[in-house]
Amino acid sequence: MNKLLLAVIAAGVLLAVYFAVLPNAGQQMSGDGVGASGKISRAPKTAAVVSDAQEKPVTVQNNDNERYQAVSDNPQFPNLEQRIAELNQLYPYREFSAAEVLDLLAQSHAWESSADIPDSLPITDEQRNDGRAFIELNPERFQVLLPGDTLELPLEKLGMHLQMQVDSREPLANGGFTLHGHLVGSDEIMRVTITQGPGLSLAGIDTPQGHIVMQANDTQGWIASSETLFKQDPHSTDILLPTDE
Repeated sequence: MNKLLLAVIAAGVLLAVYFAVLPNAGQQMSGDGVGASGKISRAPKTAAVVSDAQEKPVTVQNNDNERYQAVSDNPQFPNLEQRIAELNQLYPYREFSAAEVLDLLAQSHAWESSADIPDSLPITDEQRNDGRAFIELNPERFQVLLPGDTLELPLEKLGMHLQMQVDSREPLANGGFTLHGHLVGSDEIMRVTITQGPGLSLAGIDTPQGHIVMQANDTQGWIASSETLFKQDPHSTDILLPTDE
């Protein structure tokens, strides 16, 4: 009888512990959202994530603030402390230093033209010679872009050098993000979309000369016009011809 009583008491203790832990077992870190205003909005995060982000110190020297004014004119983030605090919220498990952020912001664009065709790119031999312009990408330049920022889009081999402004930032389930923006100085609304996930960066750019596509695997990538990518074979057709049946 004593053994049975002890077993019942032990089972009761285990059930109590289980139901005490259960409400927190399914909690996951919620992603950030983008409100209608174009600014970043956030769903509630777990207490551990919020605490972790708040505990990150933001150390900024006077000369850092002076340099920040020279590399950023974003009124939504008028000082370096605000920008780093925002980045720490977006990346709770990464700590941004003032020097790192300033060095990235000092880069007016995210890619450089490459004279070589990288062997690592997963494209065919035909695609390597179909008119694409090959680039060296710095993926981290996209990571520090926030609503209100501007970025140059060097498309010299396509006869263009454009500038975009970021309107909003949308989180993705895989930990990546999509930047929604537009071209600066265009009479028409020209949309720019940049999506970055683990190991892959994609961009679609509307221009007065047509749609431009960018893709990069890590740091190696290419840029091409949609017209180049989707050239039709003049000897083939998508039209369904009638049969004798």
